[in-house]
Amino acid sequence: MNLTNESTNNANQPSIEETDKQMDDTQTSAHVSDSQQGNHQSESTEVTQATSDHLTTAEVDYSSWSEQSSEDISMDEDDYYQAKAQDHARIESLIEQSEKELADLKLRKSMMESDFEGLHTHYQQLIIGRKDISTIAKKTLLEYYAYEFLKPLKTIQLAATDKYDTWQTKHFYVRFQLTESNQLDLYFKLNPINSTYESNYLPLLTIDSAQRAVMVNDDQILHLVRQWHAENIFSVNQLSLFNYDVNQILAHIKELGFSVSPSLIDNTQQLSVDMETDFPVSETVLDQIFITTMENESYDLETENLGEIRILLDKNQRLTIQMHPASAVLTIDSGQWRRSLLDFFTSYAFLVPLVVPSK
Repeated sequence: MNLTNESTNNANQPSIEETDKQMDDTQTSAHVSDSQQGNHQSESTEVTQATSDHLTTAEVDYSSWSEQSSEDISMDEDDYYQAKAQDHARIESLIEQSEKELADLKLRKSMMESDFEGLHTHYQQLIIGRKDISTIAKKTLLEYYAYEFLKPLKTIQLAATDKYDTWQTKHFYVRFQLTESNQLDLYFKLNPINSTYESNYLPLLTIDSAQRAVMVNDDQILHLVRQWHAENIFSVNQLSLFNYDVNQILAHIKELGFSVSPSLIDNTQQLSVDMETDFPVSETVLDQIFITTMENESYDLETENLGEIRILLDKNQRLTIQMHPASAVLTIDSGQWRRSLLDFFTSYAFLVPLVVPSK
């Protein structure tokens, strides 16, 4: 039994020759394997080197792309912030404009709610102080302020016109104008009795708000006398009504705390004035005056001194003429009679040629 097993085992084992051959084959395989492994390692090294070269190049390209991208992003951000800054500036401008508009509305509201003293304060601060205010606020202030001086004219239907600086009454138009020295001039325009004539605005009153004073342009009084007597543009009744209305304004101005300079239109004082003409008194005029005084028992004419003529009127009034070659000096004295120069000459029309030259 044992022999059989050994034989069997021996039969299954390789011979010496087979064993040597297997060993040679194994060595050959190992050599081939080592050779292949070496070749693989060489290829792997080449691939690695190539990959390394490729990676290095990629890294350089990425760095360039990264810098370019950063510049693009930076430019995009700059454009964005520039647009944002522009929007911010625009919003600030709109806010500033809105604040100015709101302040202007509040200012005009304050003007609407102000009495005369409030308007006078606004005038001093804004107009005399030359503050920068809107055109509409300035016009509003001037309109409200000027109206306060004209309030007595409500009795003769004072009303606004389509021009902010002009009012009308049933007797005349009145307009205001701001001067370069920030005074307020009041112009008056009477309607001519003949529609073929055109009358002009007369700068009669100047309101100095800084000094709270009003000046009367007396030259315009003589201009009215001339237009009535020589040009027949106005009637005596018109001038009488105008004289009364202007004196109502002057009285109201005094009540507002303003002083009024002595004037030839003031009918609250006795008339005592010296006037010098720029033309001599003609013989024709003197003759006509002499005739009139002789025809009226209340009048008289005296020539006591050489070159001086005294005309005596009713109610102890008189007019003295001092004759000169190229001019004359007139002294008018109304005695105790309170009247204006306009009232005086419209009452004694025969004396008007002494102050208005003949055509």
